[in-house]
Amino acid sequence: MGSMTRPEPEHPESIGAAARALADATAALTRLIGSQVNHVVPEVSDAVAASLREASRGLADASENVAKRAGSGRAEERRRERVDRTRADLLDAAARVIAAQGYEGASVGDIAAEAGYTKGALYAHFRSKSEVMMALARERLGLALESPELDLPGLTDDGVDEAALAAWLKVAQDDPRLLLQLEFLTYGLRHPEASGELAELHVRSFELAAEQVARVRVVRAAGGLPADAVVPTQEDRDRALAMISVLNVATLEGKLTGSPDMSPAAGARIIARLLAD
Repeated sequence: MGSMTRPEPEHPESIGAAARALADATAALTRLIGSQVNHVVPEVSDAVAASLREASRGLADASENVAKRAGSGRAEERRRERVDRTRADLLDAAARVIAAQGYEGASVGDIAAEAGYTKGALYAHFRSKSEVMMALARERLGLALESPELDLPGLTDDGVDEAALAAWLKVAQDDPRLLLQLEFLTYGLRHPEASGELAELHVRSFELAAEQVARVRVVRAAGGLPADAVVPTQEDRDRALAMISVLNVATLEGKLTGSPDMSPAAGARIIARLLAD
């Protein structure tokens, strides 16, 4: 949807001009009454009164316009808040429905019903189910692109907090949107028209993981000194790939099998060992 320009407030010059006219008329009345009251009061009174009336009307009109513009701006702001909230509700519902039913199994009606809206409301924001899917992918996969660090609890420049990482992996296992990442991958593989953008999002996410691994390596080697703008080596990238693979196994296969050897605790332990070498 195209962005709408917020109405600009009434230009202050319109109010300023009316205010100056009123002040000038009042000053003129004061001067003339003080110096020529016996000769020109009737004529001056009429002229100044007319000037005052005109200035007053100008001020009233300008004030009314400002009030209308301000009210219109607030109404537009509220409308945009409702639009943003509806869109967010629909994307949250889409994440749950697509994770549970798969992209192919989910329908527009399912997504709208899950969000508590009609299909018409959904189509007011998205032209198709595929557009919903891509908007969801941009939101979920693009979150990491807005942060300078990989959003992985327990992984810091000082190493790995195994307990924190294992707890985060357990939460991820129980998240009803667990399979959403796989849906993004299968959607990109099955829909060539979307594969380029999805590939770019995944590659950038991987680069962020490699940069985080590189920072851990450099900080440890330097004895805790800050490490900015670290360039990952091939070994850093290999470790990042291994780390991401372990994360996937510890969540997906660990959830399926319940095996302690593929559990969140095992995954956190292996990642700590990967980054300690």
